Amino acid sequence: MKEYSPRELTIDEERNNIGNKEELPSRILVQVRSQDIDIKETTIQSLKGAMREGDYGLFVTLSNYTKNAQKYLDSTPIIRGINGTKLVDLILKYYDLLDDRYKKMIPLKMVYIPVPKQA
Repeated sequence: MKEYSPRELTIDEERNNIGNKEELPSRILVQVRSQDIDIKETTIQSLKGAMREGDYGLFVTLSNYTKNAQKYLDSTPIIRGINGTKLVDLILKYYDLLDDRYKKMIPLKMVYIPVPKQA
């Protein structure tokens, strides 16, 4: 398989690779929204419209998705949606594995809280 440099391929290079029956490397397109309103289905569809065959999509929002947008995500396995709650859950779950530069951006400290015994 041909090695690709880290730069984006030009359209001509992409066409040549397709013509030579070589596969293009998969891309992950990421769209991030930090708005207070829920994300609509049409917004996610615009991400899908920018994708080419073999691409994957990740849509991250600090808010949430409308019911139709969530249905669209559920029926489109090549696009994954992460809402604000899931983003916080992922940060907490994998915080110890983050590089120190990211831990400096999100400084967290583990705190233990005693809980009453269950009967």
